[in-house]
Amino acid sequence: MADLSDARIAKVPVSFGAFSFAFASLEAFAVVFEMIIVGLSSIIGGAAYHLFYYHTVYSNSFEGFLGIGVLAAILHMFVAKSQGLYNAQVLAGLDRRWSSLLGGWLLVVLLMTLIIFLLKVGSGVSRGSVMSFGVIGGLGLVAGRMLLQAPLQRAIDRGMLATRRAVVVGTADELSRVRQSSLLRDFGLSEVRRIQLSGLSDDAGDRAAVASAIRAARECGADEIILAMPWQQEPRIQFVCDQLRASPLPVRLLPDRTAERFLALRMVASGPIPTLEMQRSPLTSVERAGKRLFDIVASSGLLVLFAPLLIGTAIAIKLDSSGPVLFRQRRNGFDGKQFTILKFRSMHVLEDGDVITQARANDPRLTGIGATLRRRSIDELPQLVNVLRGDMSLVGPRPHALAHDDKYSKLIASYAQRQHVKPGITGLAQVQGLRGATPAIEDMQLRVAHDLIYIKSWSFMLDLRILLRTVGAVLRHKGI
Repeated sequence: MADLSDARIAKVPVSFGAFSFAFASLEAFAVVFEMIIVGLSSIIGGAAYHLFYYHTVYSNSFEGFLGIGVLAAILHMFVAKSQGLYNAQVLAGLDRRWSSLLGGWLLVVLLMTLIIFLLKVGSGVSRGSVMSFGVIGGLGLVAGRMLLQAPLQRAIDRGMLATRRAVVVGTADELSRVRQSSLLRDFGLSEVRRIQLSGLSDDAGDRAAVASAIRAARECGADEIILAMPWQQEPRIQFVCDQLRASPLPVRLLPDRTAERFLALRMVASGPIPTLEMQRSPLTSVERAGKRLFDIVASSGLLVLFAPLLIGTAIAIKLDSSGPVLFRQRRNGFDGKQFTILKFRSMHVLEDGDVITQARANDPRLTGIGATLRRRSIDELPQLVNVLRGDMSLVGPRPHALAHDDKYSKLIASYAQRQHVKPGITGLAQVQGLRGATPAIEDMQLRVAHDLIYIKSWSFMLDLRILLRTVGAVLRHKGI
């Protein structure tokens, strides 16, 4: 039997005192707190912009800024909740997710911009005021989180956060996986005592351990008893539960290593008994429509933004070497449908046959400016046209040449699953540094593994994070 005092979460006294508050109320408090921050940020941002440019606080737009603030606050609530940003661990700063908070806020600002200017519902609101709102709102959310962290950490330390108190009983292997922080985050539990069962399934030893757990629960005023045991030890679990009937406290069994992996999958309730989704189907019609809308708006804007660079690059390629400006090659897209990918020509060759040699460092096939185009990913820009056509998406698994698809589909069993979504200009594998040549089969296996992780866990937030990391990679000249 071992007391736990090495982590902040464990320091929870028996009595919570007159100033305790419920664990479940934290989320509601944080939601209201941040909705106020967002609403005020909209009003302050609009006022600051009008004061700077028009030398007056408002130009009959107060109601508009207030409405924008309310709508943005509701959007932020849903985005933050979907990212788990209202968990006690995150609010207290014990699980830092600043990138998720700022990435989610950027998504909210983009959505607000689309709503205001594409649907023309904010004619009295200028772009400058929306940008001011975005900056002030982001800073306000970060400042608000930082303001909450110290009081919440003190509340956890002093037991003012009225979580349910639990005695944890289990085998050494399973107990090693149970962190106090995860108990608080996932179950709203504060661990007050930990009891380890003997290494072997021994009735006398287990009976003694359970008796110790029951005594500890009484001494600490525990609210329940948590079991951490391998699920395949069904007889032993049943024996321990039978012994725990001597206590009136509820008993819960945590998922073991195997069960936890499967329970992370999505449950589908198509009948009275839910099933686990072992393989995610292609994105739903709503998800595809949302992703497609974002692709159209973003690719159109980027084509306009990069028009001077596109024209300049085309001229430079023509002056540098003979041949076409664009390199065209067949690729497999969504559901294996072929399309022609567009790239700026960076080599003297135009390979599109059964055998294609991957590009490598100091490749003699590169043109004079080819290395620069590839290093800075300028050669990929024409694929924005593929995105606008609907052949590709901004984010997704990178499409490979047909010859490479044929080769690796025979060597990697899960390779074809990459085509469950549209290919992308950039992807999770690329921002993780898995780009360029794949001389060993292990290199391609690692790239495919990241592609499948992307497909399984797709969300707008994931796409946004990948795009932001791609911009950083390109600015650092690492390419995509």
